Amino acid sequence: MKHLEFKEKYLKKLMSGEKTVTIRRRAYVKPNDVVFVHCGGKIIGKAKIKRVEKIKREDLNEEIAKKDGFESFEDFIREINNYYSDRDLYLIEFELEPFDQPLDPKEMYYGEEDLTEIAKKALDSEKLSEKEREILKLFIRTGSIRKTARKIGGLKNRGIVREVLRKAYKIAIEQK
Repeated sequence: MKHLEFKEKYLKKLMSGEKTVTIRRRAYVKPNDVVFVHCGGKIIGKAKIKRVEKIKREDLNEEIAKKDGFESFEDFIREINNYYSDRDLYLIEFELEPFDQPLDPKEMYYGEEDLTEIAKKALDSEKLSEKEREILKLFIRTGSIRKTARKIGGLKNRGIVREVLRKAYKIAIEQK
């Protein structure tokens, strides 16, 4: 399942339903997708994607700012300018179904296992490609999904690192 990630400062607005859109550099979801919503390091619920639309900066308006949870259009534009220099962006509208209790993504995917130990156990497996082995070695050195993603080209690569770790976890479980 795909993920939509938010900074912790948006938690209350997400949970209250005040924040129902987000502006992103790329659209990796499409209408009717169901995604996990992360906020502050926890999975807080699932969201159904209602709309994905390419949007130009000059088409951003107060209505969008309000749906994005901002008190003023000026604050919204300031936030957009802090993150994106791109002229064309994507508006993603979603409907969040919050969980009763947030989930720890690590526990959800890897249980009580130590990720570094999982990576070490899986390294010798023939089921891994050379690229996957390199990612695991890098993860063992950095100890962080985030730091590993940065080293392989940027934070946008966190999904790649997570995918390799989930594969390593399956391999490690099979070896038990």
